[in-house]
Order: sequence, then structure tokens, then C-alpha cells
Amino acid sequence: MQPPIRPALLASVAAAAVALLPSVASATEDDHRTIVVEGQRVSDSASAATKSVLPMVETAQSISLISREDIDAQGVANLNQVLRYVAGVTPETRGANGEYYDEFRLRGFVAPRYLDGLKVFASPTGYADAQIDLSRLERIEIVKGPASVLYGQSSPGGLVAMSSKLPDSAQEHGSLSAAYGTFDLFRLDGDVGGKLGERVLYRVSGSINGANTQQSFGTRRRYTISPAVLIGAGSGSTLTVLGNISHDPFNGIYGLVPYSGSAESNPNGRIAQDFADGEPALQRFSRDQKSITYIAEHRFGNGWKLRASGRFQDVRSDYASIYVYGTTTDPAQALFSRGAVTTAEHMSNWTFDHQLSGTAGTGRIVHNLLFGLDYQTGRSAEGAGYGTATAINAFAPVYGTTTTLPVMDTFSTTARRQLGLYAQDMMAIGGLRLTASGRYDWASSRLSSVSPTATAASDQTDRHFSYRLAALYRTGSGLAPYASYSTSFEPQSSTILRTSGSTGIADPSIGRQIEVGVKYQPRGTPILLTAALFHIDQSNVVVSNPLTFLARQSGKVRSQGAEVEAKAPLGDGLTITASYSGQKVRTIHDDNAFNLGHAPIGVGKSNGGLFLDYAPHRGSLAGVTLGGGVRHVGQIYGGYVTNDAGTAVDHYVETPGYTLFDAALGYELGMASRRLAGMRLVINAANLFDKRTLSSCYVDGLQWCWYGQRRTVQATLGYHW
Repeated sequence: MQPPIRPALLASVAAAAVALLPSVASATEDDHRTIVVEGQRVSDSASAATKSVLPMVETAQSISLISREDIDAQGVANLNQVLRYVAGVTPETRGANGEYYDEFRLRGFVAPRYLDGLKVFASPTGYADAQIDLSRLERIEIVKGPASVLYGQSSPGGLVAMSSKLPDSAQEHGSLSAAYGTFDLFRLDGDVGGKLGERVLYRVSGSINGANTQQSFGTRRRYTISPAVLIGAGSGSTLTVLGNISHDPFNGIYGLVPYSGSAESNPNGRIAQDFADGEPALQRFSRDQKSITYIAEHRFGNGWKLRASGRFQDVRSDYASIYVYGTTTDPAQALFSRGAVTTAEHMSNWTFDHQLSGTAGTGRIVHNLLFGLDYQTGRSAEGAGYGTATAINAFAPVYGTTTTLPVMDTFSTTARRQLGLYAQDMMAIGGLRLTASGRYDWASSRLSSVSPTATAASDQTDRHFSYRLAALYRTGSGLAPYASYSTSFEPQSSTILRTSGSTGIADPSIGRQIEVGVKYQPRGTPILLTAALFHIDQSNVVVSNPLTFLARQSGKVRSQGAEVEAKAPLGDGLTITASYSGQKVRTIHDDNAFNLGHAPIGVGKSNGGLFLDYAPHRGSLAGVTLGGGVRHVGQIYGGYVTNDAGTAVDHYVETPGYTLFDAALGYELGMASRRLAGMRLVINAANLFDKRTLSSCYVDGLQWCWYGQRRTVQATLGYHW
């Protein structure tokens, strides 16, 4: 059964409701509200975990917050790099080769991304996967653990919630910056805003950026602009409309290196870090993105609000590549076989979320109530062609031996829908905070494909109830212990063999998490310390039998570990950011006995970091910023290598853990001359000592690995007013 509500109807309902109904405020919003018109939040509050603005110390869930200031201070270029210092993240799993994709793991699982509360859809079939440029963002919240109760189908590891730069002030303001660095990296970023008329604000941000790739050939280029307008500034009813157009004519090389010669020894030595496995004349990858978002709010007073938001997203990609399989083709182990692929994909999606919330009292209990309805629908169409290419010597590559790409002869379409109804009650009784949330979802998908050898189509409809229960107690000293239980579900598209002998689409995978932790924020300070223990079970995982090649829904993955994070502004310009996570992620049920006891591929055992930022306000160093960090990623599971007969494991593969150092130096040029007021020069260095690393491997039959990012240095000159 298809969900009964269509996008046009949802939009009309939202418009009518905005005109008639009141607005939301959290139970603590009267105490912690900053501004309605400006739409900003204080630095120690979060909203993604509960869809209500709450102090992080009162949110019974592990959350990490990255501000715009953090992004600028570290000189990072994409979401992969932003997450380097976040506990629980296995970052940059495709290293220097996958910078135009957001590829990481959160508590051992792939995590979805949200922008302004609405899902950023990932491609179900190919390469048309949206990427949000950092120039568009104001802040990022990383929610750890299942979040299906408020967002629907989602990973048990959590989600990443990004917030756009929106109109926030009637005063004319802006910033411009230019950066240049290693691999001919360049960025030109702009951000301006102010008042267009009475009660009308605007803001426009944009960027032109690019670089040459770490591989011996390849280029990245991006042109993006995001205009926004807010109508009704200073009133109880506002409408914000935000658009974005991004054009990526070149997206580098989505390449790799063979396992032999990178992670494993090879008689010919090590493969160079700038090795490119493709063909310069044939590689291409372009992407075009566009979207339009609306956010309508009506505040009725007495702590009630209605928020209705929606977005249309459209992504097109054109990709062609020659790539190594990773297996050698000669006794000297220097030649590696290669494949070829060419694809063209178009993905478009609508997503809506409508929330009515407010406060009510029953005796001594204050209820912060939230009622919501959301709807998502999307379609993806892809044409693809696959073939083989000539082998390449990875130690002395010669290009030009392959001159043609395969013709697209396989075509597929995917249509997806989801309708969800949810409710939440956050209760405050003195220092006690109790949260009960529930949600029911209807999700459907239809997949069809046509190839030279077969035509196939399948439909799947899923219904699922998700819930969360949580308790937190905040003491007078600022200590806040908490415990929570939450669930998730994630639809799957694989065809499986059922116990009855029939075949069909797999049921959704189910996630369950128990988390206990403690947060500490000394009264009257912005210092926040958090610690958490978590236990996640994901069941209904689709697994394939290596002997029969038939898929069954018999898998189960368990993730358990501990996380610690600290954000401590200590005064006189010194801020310490620290994190550590140790986790054990392993497969506990699988038809393939080789997988038992090991993590899913691409999942690490630990990560952590320490970053110091010193910007004194007085004395001889006033205007100077000194920053330095050290970050560590533990061993990452890469799969197994079998014996020649394929009947037993020869050895398991784990990429070595690594520790890298970063540094930053900044200076306010206005301290040297009044004519330079508002100008700032910053120099950032990542992987300061140019350590050679492997970000991950995938060796189950493919024998692929990816090198990590080498040392990069960039200088940024900025001006703000």
C-alpha cells in the first residue's frame, strides 16, 4: 500500500496550518531562547536529538556539536574532515580518493545526513549523491545512536544534522575570504546579509573552490551559491526560503590502490601515494545539484509554535572510470587487472516535516509536547555500462593502453516513499527530565531494471513502530547522569531466500540501543564534559552465503563501546577540545562463518583527538591565534583473504592505526594597522609530518585499499564587516 498523502496536499495543509495554528517552544526555551527572528542558538544548546532547543547538558543522548568557528579554525574542506575530532566516528574511509563523498562510520554504521531538519538523500543505485559545501553551513550536530523515532528510516549508529546559514540580522554584514594551499587548492568564499525592507531579511553565501587531486592526475572544481530570504522578521509568523545551485564540473578521481603493494608487502616495493589507477583521457565525473527549501513558523504565544518545512532536491551525475580490481595478473606481481564503468544518473526528491509543539503543565510536571508528520518521496534513474580494461603496472604505470569506455546497456529506476507520524513528551519535574517518544512509519519502494540478459521488478512495503525512553537528572552542581533506550529501522532492497523456500525483498533491519552516560557543566560556565557507554544490536541484516551465493536475512551486528568528549573554554582565550572512543563492533550471526567475530568492513576500533586553541585577548600576543591538534584512528577492519581454493581464511586484514598532527596560526591584521581592521590571516596544516596512512581496505574478493590524505598546508586571508 502506498502512503496516502501526496506532496501537493502536504504543502497545502502546511500553508493552511501556518495561518491558523500556534508555535512551539521547548520546556526550557523561555530560559535559553536567544532570538526568534535571527534563528540562532546558543553554543551549548542542541535541537537535532529532540527537535526542540535544549541545553546539551539536559539532552539524554550523546551529541557532538561543531560550530562555524570550529570549521573556520581547522581549515577543513568537507564533512569528512570536519568529523576528524568527533568521538565514535571512523572518518574519511575513502581517504584522499573520496573527498567529494561524505564517507564515514558512526558507532560502526553508515550514518544519514540531514540539512535543516530534512533528509539529504543518498543515491540508491550509483553516484548521484549530494554533498553540502561547508560554505553553506552554520553548525553541525552529530546525534549518536538510533534516531528513527523522530526521523523515520535511519541507521542505528545515529545521524549528522547540518544547519544552513540563514538570514539572522537586519544589520548589513558579511565576510569574504580567499585561500590557497597544497595541490593547488583554492577557495573563494563569500557571505553577505542584511535588510531588504521592513520585516524582510536576506543572506547570500557562495563559494568557488577546487584543487588538484593527490593522485597523479585529476581535478576538483565547484561553483555554489545559496541565496535566502526571510519574510516577517520580528513578527510571530515567518517564512524563510532558501535556494542552492552547485555545479561540480570535475570531481577528481574515485580511484584506489591494490592491496598488494599498499597494505601487504609486494616484491616490487610500495605503490606510490600519487598512483592513479585510471586513464587520464577517459576519467570523468561531473555533478550538478539544485534545491529549494522553505521553513514556515507561526508562534501563537503561550509557548506554542507550528513549524512546517519542505525541500525539493535534484542531483545529476555523469561518471566514467577505469579502475583496478586489485588482483595481480603476472608472476612478478606488478600488473593488476582493471575494469571499466560508465554511468549517468538523475535523482530527485521531495521531503516535508510538520511539527506542532508547545508546553503544558500537570501539577508539578511541565510537559514539552511535540507532534509531527513527515513525508518523503524520491525517484532515481540510472544508466550504466560495465566492462574490462587493460592491466596496469602499479609501480611504473603507462597510460593510454585503454581508449574506449563501455556502452551503457543496463538501466534501473528506484522509487521510494515514506510517511511517518510521531509524538514526544519531554517532562520536567524539578531536576528530573523524562522523555517518551513514539513513531509509526509506512515505507514503500519499487525497483526495476533492464539489462541485456534480464528484466526485473520488485515492490516492498514496510510498516514499523519506533520508540525511545530516556531519563536524565540534573543536579545543582551541574552533574547530569542519564539513561536511554531507543530503536531504529532501515528498509533494504536486497532479494533474499526465505525459510519457506520462496524469494522476496528483505524486511527492514532493526536496531536497538541502550545508552548510559553522564554530562557535567559547571554552573555559569560554557565548559561541557560528557561520557557515555552504549550497546547496539542490529538484526535482520542481509548476508550472502559464499558457497551458494544466496542471500538470507540471518545477520546480526553488535556495537558496544565508550565515548568521552570535552569542550572547555578555560578563559584568557584558551579552549581545549578533547575526545576518545573505544568500540567493539562485530558480526555475531552470519551464514558466512568467516565473518563471525569480526566488524563490518570499514569500521574502526577507536578514535580520539585533542585540539588546543589559544587566542589571548590581552598582552603582547593579543590578535594572535595558536592552534594545534593530535588525532588518532585505530585499526580498521578490511575483510579476509582466503586460500587458493577459497575454502578457508588465509588471514584477516586490518589497516594499521595512525596518529596525525595538525596546526594552525592566525593573526588579526587590524592589530598591526587600523586600516586593516576586520582582516585576518590564518595558516592551517593537516598531517603536519606527512605520515603515510591507509584509510581503509576492502579485500573480500576485490583487494582494494585507499591511501589517506598527505600533508596539506593552506593560507586563508579573510575580511569581515
